[in-house]
Amino acid sequence: MDRKEAYSWAQRNKGRESVLLNLKQPMTASQLSRHTGLNQDQCSMILGQLTLCRMVKCLNPTAKRSRLYWLTSIGILCQKKLNDNLPTALKDLPDIDWQLYGWVCYNHRAAIIKALTEPMQPATIKRRAKQRNTKIRMSANNVRDVMKLFVQKGIVRPVKIRKKAHPHYELTKVGKQFRQLLI
Repeated sequence: MDRKEAYSWAQRNKGRESVLLNLKQPMTASQLSRHTGLNQDQCSMILGQLTLCRMVKCLNPTAKRSRLYWLTSIGILCQKKLNDNLPTALKDLPDIDWQLYGWVCYNHRAAIIKALTEPMQPATIKRRAKQRNTKIRMSANNVRDVMKLFVQKGIVRPVKIRKKAHPHYELTKVGKQFRQLLI
């Protein structure tokens, strides 16, 4: 499919148009669902169609969940043509592990990374995450379990603070990159 055909095909369906316009950085179907107002199944189906037409590509194709999609050169041109006033999408993707970022995009993990702005204990992280998203259901034990995984994967590191019995955690460089993409 060439550029003109791709543009007219995308323009014929409001869902496809909405997904293309809202894809400003690599996103999962559930993230796009929240941005577009379409349900998650519709977003997944549209992303599949856009992938077949070579307008988007999957950055982590081996993932079973939290697949990340990003625009191809044809997709970027169609996005610009659909709306000239739209802020431009990221041209150069950051050099990060997209497989790991897709894993982080899961709801609880993403909420924890968004909440971590300074060295904190799991209970404080939980409170901050609940302030940001009142619908999220997690306990401090959930946070502790996730923090162990994050430490193993190099996303956070434990920080010893004087006169504190329990460890605090802070984001590593990779974690800060993920946080910036999630926000």
